[in-house]
Amino acid sequence: MKIRVRTAGLLGEHLPKGSAANRAEIEVPDGASPLDVMAQLGFPDGAYLVSVNGSAVPTAQRPTTVLQEGDDLALMPALKGG
Repeated sequence: MKIRVRTAGLLGEHLPKGSAANRAEIEVPDGASPLDVMAQLGFPDGAYLVSVNGSAVPTAQRPTTVLQEGDDLALMPALKGG
């Protein structure tokens, strides 16, 4: 199935070649979770903000959230500040 992925900053380096503006449409297996997609794209371990179709996905729900055809998955680095 195909989903759309959006990243920010240097995370765009993990999208397939030819992706523009930190956005890509990718093929993922049926039943894939946000964590599955992160592994597929080779994201390093770390803290990320994850949303599906504009709704935040809490860390505990990332392995069990099942993506659907056409979903918009946003993967952003965690915010840091002082």
